[in-house]
Amino acid sequence: MKKIILILTFACFITHAKAQTFNPLLAAMLQDTLNTYVSQISNIKGMSASVFIPGQGVWTGVTGNSYSGKPITKDMRFGIASNTKLFVGVMMLKLAESKVFSLDDSIKKWVTIANPNISPNITIRQLLNHTSGVSDPFSVSPWFDTIRLNPTRVFTPNEVLGWIGTPLFPVGTSWQYSNTNYLIAGMVAQSASGVSLAKLIRDSILNPLNMDSTFIDFEEPTNGTLAHRWWNTIDYHDTSRVGLNSSLGYAGNIFSTSSEMVVWYDALFSGKVLSKKSMEELTSFVYTVNPILSYGLGLSRDVTQGLPYWGHGGSTWGYKSKMMYDSCLKVAVGGFANSFPAGMDGVTFLLYRVVKNHIPGCSGAIVGETVVCQGANDITYTIPPIPNASSYVWSLPAGVAGTSTTNTITANFGAIANSGLIKVTGLNTYGLGGSAELYITIKPKPGAPVITQNGNILSSNVSVGNQWYNSAGKIVGATNASYTITSSDSFYCLVTLDACSSERSNVIYALYSGLNAQSNGYELRIYPNPFQSQTTLETSIEMKDARVMLSNCYGQIVKEIQGINGHTFTLNRSDLPIGLYFIQLVQAEKIIATKKLMINN
Repeated sequence: MKKIILILTFACFITHAKAQTFNPLLAAMLQDTLNTYVSQISNIKGMSASVFIPGQGVWTGVTGNSYSGKPITKDMRFGIASNTKLFVGVMMLKLAESKVFSLDDSIKKWVTIANPNISPNITIRQLLNHTSGVSDPFSVSPWFDTIRLNPTRVFTPNEVLGWIGTPLFPVGTSWQYSNTNYLIAGMVAQSASGVSLAKLIRDSILNPLNMDSTFIDFEEPTNGTLAHRWWNTIDYHDTSRVGLNSSLGYAGNIFSTSSEMVVWYDALFSGKVLSKKSMEELTSFVYTVNPILSYGLGLSRDVTQGLPYWGHGGSTWGYKSKMMYDSCLKVAVGGFANSFPAGMDGVTFLLYRVVKNHIPGCSGAIVGETVVCQGANDITYTIPPIPNASSYVWSLPAGVAGTSTTNTITANFGAIANSGLIKVTGLNTYGLGGSAELYITIKPKPGAPVITQNGNILSSNVSVGNQWYNSAGKIVGATNASYTITSSDSFYCLVTLDACSSERSNVIYALYSGLNAQSNGYELRIYPNPFQSQTTLETSIEMKDARVMLSNCYGQIVKEIQGINGHTFTLNRSDLPIGLYFIQLVQAEKIIATKKLMINN
């Protein structure tokens, strides 16, 4: 079988670089809840729990002991057991993104399994969502006892797959949780990529997220201090984990801290790890035998006391774990115990409920314009009142101005405003909570046109999108780059491009001459130009009863001389101020030449 050597290049993920302050009142309440309920549940030896809230960051609390005289500390590692499966599901999706394989490939394309109880037609997707029908030997004799009695033995995947018995159901016809599925997934990943799944997870997830307190047991060295694991009342810490985690493989062999696990959930579900399409695959849940539980690719969707959440549980010899994610509030909660069995799932849920009941709740959608032009003012955005919010925190794209502490804000889009997110977050005594975002596309504002006059014709320097105005307002149908006036008035122009309008042009007061503004192409020389007291006009043909009109830069006629004959004519400055003027030479009711004229000191 040909192996693909894959070099995975992934963008570095954005972690929580900015300092965030977790609300002290909420932190105290969470710690009190953790202390109170762990002390009342006798089979929890010790527990570490963390909560991530957007805008507040991470709270971590600990209680109980690793062993007698040694309390649990925040940096202690716990076996996360089946919470390993989400890492596997995400890595398989990243391999699919890189076209290493398709989730709908049959496993026979990548691995050969001798056990006839494992159908070669099972797809990678069916492994990950537990619809393969493959049975699970890890909790039944004699294989359970074989692993327990051989703690230092290395069990190979093929050896473990030899234990698999009769399928639970035909492939793809039902659902049943099976650790074997993820053992096979690890084999597929290595065969298809030529790299172990442990290295893929390390290089593509753990390192980019700076999860340096997380390690893949048996595949990687232990790092940090492990909380002693207790199996019932026995301290199992000094018993080798090699037999257990070599046999279990990627179904449950990762160790981590509660704080890194909630950061992992935030990074994943805020879109920093997978593409949008892969996230849709991850959360494509299938129904299970439990009417309130459905399962994606290493992720479950569950309901506890009427509250829906995403997450996963995990149990192994000496550890229990529970992860919860509120996809509306974007809050992650993780609880980890160093004992099995342990009633810590309920404690994790109570921590989630503390957060859910106290911070501002989920918000509705922001309502307002989603496409705005630079320079637009007084654009209103609003959101339905957020439950439990006593105030609101708005953030606006760069170049957009507006402030508000209510559920409504009026925004002014500056001349250099950039497209981006408008975000609003609820706030109360317990800190920031539910939020909503709306992406605003901000279109550039065209520059103001410049208009000029040539006789009765006004011209814009912009070729398209013009609209002409006079003192009465918009001139209907006047949308070309030029406009021929029919009466004396003030005129200006606006340009509209891609639905955004410019500031108005300069204003010209134009006197209607009633002349045909077409030149006959006669040449006109003016010298000197600029001039101080007088200048000479010279034409290429003889003037007969011609007239000269002198206009200022606003289009106003300031001087008119009639009855001009011959080839030359002297123009005296008279009382004209210095500045730029336009000379029009008119003969036989036609403008035969136009020139600029400058008067200086």
